[in-house]
Amino acid sequence: MGNPIADSTTAFLSTLNATVREAAEEAVGSNSLRMTGLQLTLEEELNLAKAIKLVASADGLSRAERSALQFLMIMAGIPNQIQQDVLQFELEGVTLEHASALFPPGSRKAAYVLSGATTVAAFDGLSVLEKEQLRRLGERLGLAKPLVEALIDNARELGRAMGEGERSEVEQLERARQVLLATA
Repeated sequence: MGNPIADSTTAFLSTLNATVREAAEEAVGSNSLRMTGLQLTLEEELNLAKAIKLVASADGLSRAERSALQFLMIMAGIPNQIQQDVLQFELEGVTLEHASALFPPGSRKAAYVLSGATTVAAFDGLSVLEKEQLRRLGERLGLAKPLVEALIDNARELGRAMGEGERSEVEQLERARQVLLATA
């Protein structure tokens, strides 16, 4: 059986005009490296965004979470036309196992997935269900429990500070996040 996240992304990307896809790949490649220090492809960014949507939707995707997800995709350089694939992606039957299978276990990319999912979910506060999902996701991503807890704590505060427009706090938390990501 396939992975519904990866399968939907592959199918969507195959429908894109070659010029549109090349431009999006270039934008995403340069933006992901600048933002995260990781080189992510368009396919990886879309899979990441769908994994984030899965976790943030544990208690329903709120307007604040949807806006945060869109902001994340904008910052990654994903054009609006392509963002629609993520926003329209149906989560029925999609599991944490599907999301975690997309990223190398214990890797910096895996840590980034957990951090990004927590940040987006934290825009409306983390529910008990979301926290449980995040911990299970961190485990499935092969991250050490202390790192999982530290990433969740940092990203929870980062999401809150972003939502409140606390620029200096966001910058401080982002620096701390980069240190945490480097330990993966």
